[in-house]
Amino acid sequence: MKTIVRPHPLKDIILEFDESKEQPDYEKEALERYYMAHDVVWDLRQRLEYLAKGLLAIQEHTRESEMEALRLDQSLAFVEDSLGLSDGKNLPEIKDEFTIDVTGLFQDLEEHNKAVQDLYVLVDDLTQRYNYEIDLIDPADEYREHWPVHGRHFGIFDEVYPRYEELSVNIVSLDDDEQLFLEIYSELSDMYQRNLDFAEEVFESYRKLLELVDPMYKRASIAMKTMNQRMRGDSL
Repeated sequence: MKTIVRPHPLKDIILEFDESKEQPDYEKEALERYYMAHDVVWDLRQRLEYLAKGLLAIQEHTRESEMEALRLDQSLAFVEDSLGLSDGKNLPEIKDEFTIDVTGLFQDLEEHNKAVQDLYVLVDDLTQRYNYEIDLIDPADEYREHWPVHGRHFGIFDEVYPRYEELSVNIVSLDDDEQLFLEIYSELSDMYQRNLDFAEEVFESYRKLLELVDPMYKRASIAMKTMNQRMRGDSL
């Protein structure tokens, strides 16, 4: 028996061969399909890692933007009150004296708006990738047997194993290698579904962030115009 290792980024393919036997054509074809299946699952892993990394980044930036928005919104409320743009009923109770750098506040609001716009670019990219994965689902495939990797990439050796006496490949090594391949795919398939569920959660958090900040940006624009008008009036 000769052990042949075929390197692959998903996992090395390690098989034993009886060099005294000529390799049947159907064995060659099955092994080529097996190698191709590794390419397909490796592509799945890369897509999964990209999606997972991007979703975590969106989640982190969304949380940071939300916390900063709540801080800015509170300061903006006091500025609006000082400009007579609100009745002050919803102002939080502040026990200690404090001052607000109005110019700095408006600058922070502009920077926050820019950060949310930058976040949109990432969200848009991940949304398109998410939609691509969803489009892979065949409505006729009720149990998703062919998703996220088509079923033709599995069970490749079902008709090969019974003819083990004709094979040059050692079926014990083949079975061991195939089982490892299936274990890796199973883990990726589970992770894939979790990431699609996570994507929906992340996109919903981003939607809620927009619901929070869009009205705040509009109020900030009104407050800034009012303040500029007051300053021009005072200068006259």
